[in-house]
Amino acid sequence: MTKNNRVLKIIYLVIAAVVTVFGLSLVTDYTGKRYIVLTACFLLFAFAFPFICDKMRGILDKWPRYVVLLIYPFICYYLTECALDTTYSIIGSKLKVIVGNYGLYALLLWSIYAFTLSLRWSLFISGVLSGMFGVVNYYVIKFRQIPILAGDIATTGTALNVASDYEYSYTIKQFMMIAFILACFSFFLFYRSGNEKRRDPRFRLIIAGLGAVVVISSAYTLAGTDFLKNHGITINTFMPIKSYRNNGGLLTFTRSIRTMVIDKPKGYSINTITELQEKYPSDKVSADTDAKRPNVIVIMDEAFADLQDVGVLHTDKEVMPFYDSLTENTIKGRSYVSVFGGQTANTEYEFLSNDSKAFLPAGTTPYQLYIKSFIPTLTQNMILDNYSGILALHPYKASGYNRQNVYPYMGFSDFITVADFAEDTHTIGGHVDDKEDFARIIEEYEKAKSENSEPFYIFNVTMQNHSPYVGEWENLPDEIDILDDNLKQDGVENYLNLIHESDDALKGLVEYFGKTDDPTVIVYFGDHEPGLSDEFYNELLGTEKNSLKGLEQMNLYHTRFLIWANYDIPEENYVFEDGISINYLQSVMLEACGMKMSGYNKYLLDLMKDVPIINANGYVGADGKFYEVDDKTSPYFNEINVYNTLCYNHLFDKKNRVDSFFEYGE
Repeated sequence: MTKNNRVLKIIYLVIAAVVTVFGLSLVTDYTGKRYIVLTACFLLFAFAFPFICDKMRGILDKWPRYVVLLIYPFICYYLTECALDTTYSIIGSKLKVIVGNYGLYALLLWSIYAFTLSLRWSLFISGVLSGMFGVVNYYVIKFRQIPILAGDIATTGTALNVASDYEYSYTIKQFMMIAFILACFSFFLFYRSGNEKRRDPRFRLIIAGLGAVVVISSAYTLAGTDFLKNHGITINTFMPIKSYRNNGGLLTFTRSIRTMVIDKPKGYSINTITELQEKYPSDKVSADTDAKRPNVIVIMDEAFADLQDVGVLHTDKEVMPFYDSLTENTIKGRSYVSVFGGQTANTEYEFLSNDSKAFLPAGTTPYQLYIKSFIPTLTQNMILDNYSGILALHPYKASGYNRQNVYPYMGFSDFITVADFAEDTHTIGGHVDDKEDFARIIEEYEKAKSENSEPFYIFNVTMQNHSPYVGEWENLPDEIDILDDNLKQDGVENYLNLIHESDDALKGLVEYFGKTDDPTVIVYFGDHEPGLSDEFYNELLGTEKNSLKGLEQMNLYHTRFLIWANYDIPEENYVFEDGISINYLQSVMLEACGMKMSGYNKYLLDLMKDVPIINANGYVGADGKFYEVDDKTSPYFNEINVYNTLCYNHLFDKKNRVDSFFEYGE
């Protein structure tokens, strides 16, 4: 044994020991004897192999390597599903699902082997990638209740922004995968073959060429065609976790790649939009009109929802007393959204653009994937109407959901982030609290008014109520207690107290603008229900959360909204039967406040009469029935297809986009 080899072994063993000890300290559940046994086997291999590697030299050079190449994909398949911990079981799965998953792991392993002709590299890379997919996905599911789909790859930066906010622990299943990765490292570092380096270059080239053909043809078949869909591999767009449980993780993820391809709506034609323009002409900014120009303050408050809308939840005092008390010059109620527990930017996009996520693939976020140039939104219309401010405010990192790049495309003149707040700014749970956030709105308003007399516009995304809710929260008053012992689960009272604080902050903001002479409208809404545990929601609902369908599913996809003005506007309260989805909220605000509207806004107000609720899960018609978006038997199918045409033209058909339908006229 050479000196360098001894040093390498020592360094490896020290690192492996540290990883093992630290990893074991995070295990909170050792349920499952087979997992304990397998974990022990992997750890034994990881620590013993450096000492027996010389005796194992070249043992896999001949036929045993092909046995390994056949068995190893199944090992990765099994261990990954264990790490995912979605209740998926290989035993009992359909044969096509087993073959599909095994085939994908095999494709990964064999393609690497074709390019490298190295068993070390092949086992190492495919094993580590499988492990990362399993463990990282486990946390994604744990924290947001939605597994990783292809569209989430682009949101990696956002995920990393908030990753430090969570508490990381796991079960023996996830540690088993970590032990497996250690074994992969051990094999990679210390196994030596006898003939891998002596392969004929022509042989290497032929095998690599064949591998490239297989990889390219497979990628096209899986991602560019409906091969998987035609074989019954589908994705539940409402709850993708169900697809993970039915089809396995890797097969579901691969199936989601195809959903990234956005097809034109059936019968797509620009003529459809130009004809609508005649019926719904955009208001002109230069026209002599009675349209009002109030200050417009839009606040999307993190996770602002009412759990008492979801199920029976008794508390010792009102959670949002100020919100509930508002009636004069107020429109409020339930706003239905397309996301649950996370993916904030999708609700943001639906409000600002008027488009619905109903026509986009599950797991995708327009900010990350589709907006690469100018797009008309409410912000652009505020610019055309000579508003001042034109500010975006989010007291967190600018890179979240790619906002720093997207906001300029929407027309925002400045983006205020956490970096623009003083270091001693008051926080709750480490995030700028809503009172400080709203104080900044007032500060920017007063600054703008000191510079010119034009009305003021700001769009604000808060941060105070961001998950996770478990554990102790810094600076969070403990004012709300749950009276139902079965619902007193970790984090729930923290969440209710956060909403109570938001309600108090809203009170201060409304009282301030209630005393100003300038006409002002405040639009306030939540982005999604909070990401609390499945156990809590199951108890609150009185049934399994994941068993809900149709209208019952919609019960998890609504938040609260408010339109308040300091001048006379019509008053209305949207309960469930009359609820609206978030894509209509902008248009409702403009009409109620007597402001100008684009042709798109006017069209949506008419569509809302027939389809008051539409989101990524489906829609509810005026008849009170739930329909899938592609349900051709629906009496609203043609209207939905027209709306799909408008959304496609607005977001994707940039060369032929009819901007004059989405913008105010000059």
